[in-house]
Amino acid sequence: MLSVLLLDTLYKKEGSVASVLKAAYACRELPIGKLALFGGLAPLLERPIDRIAGFNVFIASFSGPGGEYIELAKSIRRRNYDAFIVFAVGGDVDVAECVRPSVRLSGMLFIPIEKLRVYETVKEIYAEYRLLPAREEHPPFTVKSGGEYFSVRVGDISFFESQGKKIAIKTRGQEILFYSNFETVLGQLPDWFIRCHKGYVINTRQISQVNFTEMTLRLKDRSVVPISRSYRDAVRSLLEPKGA
Repeated sequence: MLSVLLLDTLYKKEGSVASVLKAAYACRELPIGKLALFGGLAPLLERPIDRIAGFNVFIASFSGPGGEYIELAKSIRRRNYDAFIVFAVGGDVDVAECVRPSVRLSGMLFIPIEKLRVYETVKEIYAEYRLLPAREEHPPFTVKSGGEYFSVRVGDISFFESQGKKIAIKTRGQEILFYSNFETVLGQLPDWFIRCHKGYVINTRQISQVNFTEMTLRLKDRSVVPISRSYRDAVRSLLEPKGA
């Protein structure tokens, strides 16, 4: 079941997100096991951020400038990579600001609120929530890029690639560039990440095929990464016992 943290500055108005979710929660019409409602930002911020991030769904409803709500959503995202974040916004809100990659919205609702759309959004989130893999023991990999912080689940990373003075994290659908070096990166990762080339660090759990004749690794996302001769023996010793 979902645990929903709702920050609704419009909760006193008819047809608000709060009124829809409170009624649904009371009647058990949605898969919500816990619902916490706040009508303003100040009372919510009195709570420790780790407790706030403990909810798996965060919904913020506002009709004016949303900078404070966006910053709170980003703080939740940094502490809980798997959190689902939804904004319900009015016409004066800058939508482009709301959909920044560091927020990674799971949905957006528009005021006036439509009950059917709220129900659909919650049900879609629950379907995705049930498909989440078991939480990894290793915390997400967090980097600063372009003045913003990004957190990526370690298991989703295919490889890291050196690009000049920067390093790129590559996942199935994302590339994030940041300043660092491979020594620092490897110090933050579990031991199933190894260097296979002077310009690459790979997630060995993402490997689908190894070809030591062509000196390449094919990954589950269909990427092809080179193996250099200086790292060939290290790659072979790690992979061959597993039958790769």
